[in-house]
Amino acid sequence: VFVRHGESQGNSKNVYTGWGDTPLSVRGEQEAVEAGLCIKATGVKFDKVFTSFLLRAVKTTELVCNASGHESVPVVKNWRLNARHSGALQGLTPEEAVAKFGEKKVTLWRSSYDVLPACVELDDPRHPANDPLYADVPREDLPQGGESLAHTVERVVPYWRDQIAPRVQNGEAVLVVAHKNSFRALWKYIERTPDEDALDAKMAPASAPLVYEFEDLGDGGLVFKTKYIMNFPVVNPALGPGAKTVGKAYFLRHAESVNNARGVDNGWEDTALTLKGEQQAMEAGQCLKHKGVKVDVIFTSVLQRAVKTAEIASMISNNAFAVPVVKSWRLNARHSGALHGLSNAEAVDKYGEAAAEFRTTHGAPPAFLAQQDPRHPSQDALYADVKPEELPGGESYDMMAKRVLPFWKDTILPYIKAGKSVLIVAHRNPLKAIIEYLGEESEKGAFDGQVRSTLPFVHEFGECDANGKPPVLTKYSLSSLTTLYARTLRPVGKAVFLRHGESLCNLNESFTGWEDSGLTPKGEKEAEEAGRYLLEEGYKFDVVVSSYLTRALESVKRICAVSGNSSVPLVKSWRFNARHPGVLQGLTKPEAIKKYGKEKVNLWRGSYDVMPECVTLEDPRHPFNDSLYAGVPHDELPPGGESLARTVDRVVPFWQKDVVPRIQAGETVLLVGHKNSLKALFMYLEDTSEHEMFDVRPVSATAPLVFEFAESGFTDRLSIVKKYWVKHTDAEGMAKGRCRDGSLHM
Repeated sequence: VFVRHGESQGNSKNVYTGWGDTPLSVRGEQEAVEAGLCIKATGVKFDKVFTSFLLRAVKTTELVCNASGHESVPVVKNWRLNARHSGALQGLTPEEAVAKFGEKKVTLWRSSYDVLPACVELDDPRHPANDPLYADVPREDLPQGGESLAHTVERVVPYWRDQIAPRVQNGEAVLVVAHKNSFRALWKYIERTPDEDALDAKMAPASAPLVYEFEDLGDGGLVFKTKYIMNFPVVNPALGPGAKTVGKAYFLRHAESVNNARGVDNGWEDTALTLKGEQQAMEAGQCLKHKGVKVDVIFTSVLQRAVKTAEIASMISNNAFAVPVVKSWRLNARHSGALHGLSNAEAVDKYGEAAAEFRTTHGAPPAFLAQQDPRHPSQDALYADVKPEELPGGESYDMMAKRVLPFWKDTILPYIKAGKSVLIVAHRNPLKAIIEYLGEESEKGAFDGQVRSTLPFVHEFGECDANGKPPVLTKYSLSSLTTLYARTLRPVGKAVFLRHGESLCNLNESFTGWEDSGLTPKGEKEAEEAGRYLLEEGYKFDVVVSSYLTRALESVKRICAVSGNSSVPLVKSWRFNARHPGVLQGLTKPEAIKKYGKEKVNLWRGSYDVMPECVTLEDPRHPFNDSLYAGVPHDELPPGGESLARTVDRVVPFWQKDVVPRIQAGETVLLVGHKNSLKALFMYLEDTSEHEMFDVRPVSATAPLVFEFAESGFTDRLSIVKKYWVKHTDAEGMAKGRCRDGSLHM
């Protein structure tokens, strides 16, 4: 079982970490706990755990083992499982790397299998020889100041063969916690992946353990059989994947409170979130946002730790505006009676075994509080409108469930039946009561981990049965939702991607953006060459998708004429336009540097979410002043410039709404676009982080790039099952995707 370390503080700052010993961020800790809870739910028991020397992996290992009940399993740490050493890039952000080494070199280093980055010198503190962690390792064994992926393979694979594989061959279950590129190196060997495809190995989310199963051939060693995500969505066997989803419920436990941090029983005590708790709530919101979740109503308890978690998560995920929030004391935590406010040790000292029984036995209530006790809810102004006899002075789990479940049935469920999506932010025991009520008797306790997690857990519901009850179709952890390693996928359609041919602005080496530049004679020939490759392979398209810009439309015309697809319908959208470079539009790179400075130009070009300086409303380069966009609402158009992040925000909804349904219907779609609109789309399709933006495969004007898709049946997100170039090897396609300056991305 492979678990990638959780997000590190270096990852959160978007720097190349390499062998830099950066700790986990709050999000990284959440991901590690989530992975551990998933392992616990499956019941897997490990005989040995392997990890690297680096703190982010070691801490992930600790959290995973604690959450999954493997605290006593031996852990072996070895430097050979370390991340790929990123050489002189270590500690730099992508924009700093571009400014220092140039985009051409950075992209070459990041996207090549066997090209070394610039190495650090022996006297550089980033050189492994200067780190006391590796004092016992012979200097000649350590990376010489940097590594390609090929170098990483050379150190990871022998360690696998000598130390890990023999245990697997003996029937043991092992957990390996490591890094993106040490896993890519290892999986290349295990799956016998060609060199050119090794960098395409995609990571599962850090919260989703990835299982590899092997067959033992005796002296022949291990043979890889299959791989799958451990916490893949649980599908209702009576209905199966593909049943129509009506409504959804997103369950979220409140983030860490002051009492949680102190180890004190919360109960109904109204404690605030800690700073870490606020960060956890933000990460839950980011998870909702990343998955595109939109809810219709939010339910929470009246306790501030839940209310604040809901507030932060909804703000971050863009679900705070015009979304009603319903607060009810019936979603409050289980009231712990006289244990309220006591630490576990204090509770045991005072009440003995009864304290433990309360926490582990459903029917065991704590010692009750008298109504005049200041800790009794009737003494709290929060419950002034509730009849005193309805309020508990202590509750067993079963008593708590009797107040929670009617609220679920009478107040929340009608929204789901009506096809709504709801977010429920509450406490561990109320969430457990609802989830167990929705599950089968055999599933009791199976999802205990999810109600301890501070990341969302989802139930999708189908159409109501004869009794008016909507069945649960699927259940999954939102943070680990991925179709990448689904056990069963149904092949659907395919997409063929091409970049427009050379334009007049490309010839002049100026930033084109939304300038409506036509093709050069060379660009016309490039489009015709692409058409010939498609003709030779017999490609017939059901629809062609392109932007509003002339260079793309002229390319489409020539590609389709040569390939025999001239009669195919064309869908044009401004959302597929190039990235708008703001004030850089129309300038050459030397002109831009002279006018705005090298530092700014490199920052704008090398960043994911940094906006360039925008053109003013009066500037003819502003989209408002172009008749092409007369019918587009002004608030939808770029405000005179775009970051790559803003380009993603307009390209992806267009893909989801106008292209995905066609591919799901089995169609073959040709998309002719621009470097950055295609890059934005590929980052979404391949779930690429901003940190890995220079790892994205380039698109050529002449070598068609094909993605074959499949669907899992439980989400609209398509899974890429195969990628290849038409009539080109991977190396040839990559070479043809390079810019005039040799870089892959402009």
